[in-house]
Amino acid sequence: MLRVFISDLTLKRWLYLFLSVHLVSWTLAPILLRHNLPLDAIETTIWGHQLEWGYDKNPYLIGWISALAVHLDHYSGWMLYFFSQVCVVTCLWTTWKLAKYFLPYPYALMSVLILENIQYFNFHAIDFSDNTLELCLWSLTIYFFYRALSDSKKILPWLLTGLFAGLGVMTKYYTLVLLMGMTIFLFILPINRKQLKTFPPYLGLIIFICIILPHCIWLHNHNFITIQYAYSRTQSLAHWSNHLFYPLAFFWEQSVIFLPALLIFSTLFIGGRSPSFTSISRFNQLFLFFCGIFPFLFTMVLSILFGIKLRAGWGMPLLSMWGIILFSIKQPSITDKKLRYFIFLTFILLTTLIGAYSLHITHNHKILSAYYPGKDIAQVITQKWHDTYHSQLKYVAGQRWISGNIAFYSTDHPAVFLEWNKHHAPWINIKEMQKSGAVFVWNV
Repeated sequence: MLRVFISDLTLKRWLYLFLSVHLVSWTLAPILLRHNLPLDAIETTIWGHQLEWGYDKNPYLIGWISALAVHLDHYSGWMLYFFSQVCVVTCLWTTWKLAKYFLPYPYALMSVLILENIQYFNFHAIDFSDNTLELCLWSLTIYFFYRALSDSKKILPWLLTGLFAGLGVMTKYYTLVLLMGMTIFLFILPINRKQLKTFPPYLGLIIFICIILPHCIWLHNHNFITIQYAYSRTQSLAHWSNHLFYPLAFFWEQSVIFLPALLIFSTLFIGGRSPSFTSISRFNQLFLFFCGIFPFLFTMVLSILFGIKLRAGWGMPLLSMWGIILFSIKQPSITDKKLRYFIFLTFILLTTLIGAYSLHITHNHKILSAYYPGKDIAQVITQKWHDTYHSQLKYVAGQRWISGNIAFYSTDHPAVFLEWNKHHAPWINIKEMQKSGAVFVWNV
């Protein structure tokens, strides 16, 4: 039974307190503990150095947002950590907004807090990457899609659905898997199909097309380089076992990552009365399936059919709705005392994770990117260039990690000629680089 007398306003305050603590603590931890930006963040700053409609690995959005971050903090790096946590907090907040349509307030709050147990929302979110940005954009797309279908009289939810769906695809093509589920759900119910006879869905579609069209043109003019990279990332030596091993490995990886949340959820049934039950409409059931479970299943099916090699990090945006799904399937009986205990446990967990991360950084004997001497290397090379040529260092060429560090931490912030290959850095003007000169670097 649900026997909770804590007011909805109080629950909302607990949520905002949790989001604030998460935002501040997970932003400050890497700022205070790391001496060097992580690999993905360095890579995004390479792209953001020049605002293109696409890059060799990703569409344009992650590079553009990184450019904004380094502009705001003048290459100090802290804004990249902050932006990453803004993505996480936005995902959690949007999930809360969505959960209230499916569950009573107490369960809605718990369905969000339980996500703190998933490493995608803590350790893996420190590095600002396309996967982290997907967390934010997937949740916003799903939320406004639900709002659009629930209230056919309003135009704004459809506009925002098109906006965030387009931005999601311009973050990573994997967003198309989510859009596939949304499209099927749109057509599967008669009540949804009726909306296709109205104007708002097409306004959202127009916005979506406007957002992705410049990148599509850029792709055509650059030999579809980003699609080539995405294809290469999924390929491996052809073998029949790929059709079983890769999907099973992905399933196992996501299961292990979600296991801590599942264990915490199971403890809520200890010593309680008979579980309560909140009736979920067929509309909501299908919505949860096609937006929360279908992308995961469809990814597995693609891997089974084509032997696609899957990366664990691709699952980062997949699990944000799984808390809602858990509490929609079965709700534990809770009281004020048990709810306060759960909230208290969440804050204890957050503190413990911050402590564990701190120990990992400060007491790890392995070579970590956190201690890579990027600043020292950049300073020495820039000074050598100035002493020798008495001019600004405009270009650095080499592998993206070391050259990216030089570009970010050098006071000259040179453009990066990735891998010494025009294919990976189409923004480089070879003639201009020959005139200005460049530093070529490599690992030994």
